[in-house]
Amino acid sequence: MKKVLLLSIIFMAMASVVQAVPTLQLFIDGATYNPFTQTWVTTTGSFDLYVVSANQAKADVIVSLALAPTDNPADVDVNFDGTDINTSDWVNGYAPLDNDPDEWDGGNDDLPRHGIFPTWFTEVHTGAYDLSSDVGDVQPDGNGDFWNPASGDGTANAEGQVKMFHVETGGLFTYVHFDAYSLNSDGTVEYFAPHSHDAEVVPEPGTLALLGTGLLGLGAFGLRRRKQ
Repeated sequence: MKKVLLLSIIFMAMASVVQAVPTLQLFIDGATYNPFTQTWVTTTGSFDLYVVSANQAKADVIVSLALAPTDNPADVDVNFDGTDINTSDWVNGYAPLDNDPDEWDGGNDDLPRHGIFPTWFTEVHTGAYDLSSDVGDVQPDGNGDFWNPASGDGTANAEGQVKMFHVETGGLFTYVHFDAYSLNSDGTVEYFAPHSHDAEVVPEPGTLALLGTGLLGLGAFGLRRRKQ
């Protein structure tokens, strides 16, 4: 009886370690982790975005791209893994697009606002994810250690799958923010990447200086994120 109890405790402890890895995460190769906004941030207009799924298989993972509310989608150039995002693809409101962008539901119909929504956003469907690989937590710990999907370095203590997407950005914008989530059959949010595991691109300092109001918008954005 004691042996069965001990094995049960060990099993539960191992399960808790696996579940410590978020179900969805985003990572940008070569980016810097901002501890204030808890976001992987790059200033490079050409980069690889990694979508990490763990713990459960998913029929489809959606990546949303969000601009600052004051940005003009017509001024922004984005190519997501070979597909251009057109001006008409951007919608103002709350993700996901399957629900009414004009209304935000405090339950699980929409993503939490987390200082991003409502704003201009669009979505990309990245397909199904299985449990064929070992994955880990991309958020740096107190020692700065994390699992790197690009190199495979770090502790991978969960089962899941990783997909990489090449992103190109240009034009004038304050930021392009990325979130990841999956939906239930009724359109409600099933899983989403914690806001400590999202990603974004901001223009290089020289470009940002040309925006003026965009720089002020970025500062306000950071303040909002810290208050969340």
